[in-house]
Amino acid sequence: MRFQVLGNFEVLADARVLTPTAPKLRRALALLILRHNEVVPTKALIDELWGSSPPDKALRAVHTYIYELRRGLARPDDGGQPFLQTRPSGYVVRVPESAIDLTSFRVLVEEGREARAAGDPGQARVLLNRALGLWQGSALANVDRGPLLEAHATELEESRLRALEMRIDADFQLGRHHELTGELKVLAASGPLHEGIHAKLMLALYRSGRRGEALKVFHDLRRQLIDELGLEPGPEIQRLQRSMLVGDPSLDPPPAPLRPPRRAYPPPAQLPRDTVDFTGRQAELDEAGHLLAAHGDGTGLPVVSLVGMAGVGKTATAIHLAHAVRSRYPDGQLYVPLGGSQPVPATAAEGMEHILRAIGVAPRDIPATPTGRTALFRTWSSDRRVLLVLDDADSPQQVEPLLPGGTGCAVLITSRSLLYGLRGARTVALGCLSTAEGERLLTRLIGRERTDAEPQAVAEVVRVVDGLPLAITFLGERLTAMRSVSVAHVLAKIRSAKGQHRLSEFSALGLDLYDRLDSCFRKLDGDAQAAFLRLAVIPRPLFTAGEGARALGTDTTTADVVLMRLVDTSLVEVAGERAAGRRQYRFRELVRAYALERMVAGRAVPAVRHFMGF
Repeated sequence: MRFQVLGNFEVLADARVLTPTAPKLRRALALLILRHNEVVPTKALIDELWGSSPPDKALRAVHTYIYELRRGLARPDDGGQPFLQTRPSGYVVRVPESAIDLTSFRVLVEEGREARAAGDPGQARVLLNRALGLWQGSALANVDRGPLLEAHATELEESRLRALEMRIDADFQLGRHHELTGELKVLAASGPLHEGIHAKLMLALYRSGRRGEALKVFHDLRRQLIDELGLEPGPEIQRLQRSMLVGDPSLDPPPAPLRPPRRAYPPPAQLPRDTVDFTGRQAELDEAGHLLAAHGDGTGLPVVSLVGMAGVGKTATAIHLAHAVRSRYPDGQLYVPLGGSQPVPATAAEGMEHILRAIGVAPRDIPATPTGRTALFRTWSSDRRVLLVLDDADSPQQVEPLLPGGTGCAVLITSRSLLYGLRGARTVALGCLSTAEGERLLTRLIGRERTDAEPQAVAEVVRVVDGLPLAITFLGERLTAMRSVSVAHVLAKIRSAKGQHRLSEFSALGLDLYDRLDSCFRKLDGDAQAAFLRLAVIPRPLFTAGEGARALGTDTTTADVVLMRLVDTSLVEVAGERAAGRRQYRFRELVRAYALERMVAGRAVPAVRHFMGF
């Protein structure tokens, strides 16, 4: 969800508007959002909603409003942590700072202030204009405000005015006094007693050669102040008027500012550090390295996608390979985390902004449109040799705009799902480690002395975690930190968990395998989720589409289609072909354990609807 307070108060979720229509609900939520991530006392809510004369049942009414807000704004991915939480003394809204437009406004204003202090009024003007552009009207315009919200709205309007005055000052530094006169006349009319705005209007007119109009602004302001307040104008604006009367040279426009010299950026080198414990994967590294080096007829861009289940080591493999081949790409190595496994992945526009900043494009020079950003990057990379690593990609639509334009470049992608539709991409599948590779990895982590002392326990630990590199690395790090603990003890600890709660045992130790697999599961539609859980009940590790069809209650062809969809998302593997073209499928034990835990949590295996829609 996103929240807007700079204008009408709005609650937005994707393309939906969830703003409460009831005035008191809207008022209560607005206060909670403005004081997000801090406890708002129940008394503060009562004071805001009813002032000094609350009804006898005010407390019960607040409880009802909180209930209505929770019900109206509940999301299926809350995961047991709703954004509106109860505390002993009140309530707290848990939302990221980036979800509120006010945060973006404050960040841009601070960046504009820093640019102005650094002597770059052009950049300050761009940033402050962007901040002011977030405003869609008066603060909380559609909220009936009580005393607390009125104070917040006043503070917001004052911060808006301060940002506007800073931007006007930047315009003066840039010699834009001609363009300012119209805007300042409107501002002066809306604030007839605001001396600061009138002083700026006088200066803009004076520098535009309109001294008579500038002096008339002073006389009109003086008359207004005397008539309404019985006061003379302040000393600063009086000094300005006297300086204009004598033609003080200090009021003349400043010389045109020198543009700061462009910073010479070195080639970007963004690759995360490689791990000294990287083990195995030689066949996959050779295949991916060969594909990266292959340029076909000289006009194609090598794009290689490493695909595998959660925790299989896609990122580690990609980074290891990128370091091995980085010398081929002297013009830079770019690394972009795309967050495909997160509830809200990065957009292509966000990814491209990350890339453009990395290659030295100033924020003010980044095009506003996604197509403009893509065009700029492809132009820049057209005659360069750059390696681009796109980690945790979500979809071809997210990746395609990020691809460089030069055929001397190369792209390495990691993803949990096959990226169908990404033209020219070649896929390298990453599976779990063999027992021997897993033993070597654990040996590199905890030392040969310990693994030689317990060879059977080491082999069994690798088998229990099904050769999943993330799990082996996690256990190895724990064993390294606890040198007095034996491998056999860790093995017994894992085995002590009931079969349907193995991932919970890992979670208790600090490894979030359940959450990682859950992010894959949540990206499936309802039918595919139901099919996945049904298929996990099949007792054999290897099964055919026919056996899957019986579990799903459908025909073999449809079951095959369903299974291949699960293969595409790395929740099921193809284990080979049997006679007569009968393909075999496999659930990894940890994936099956996840499915069983999910069914236990749901207390039932879901019914599967007709699958002809796949």
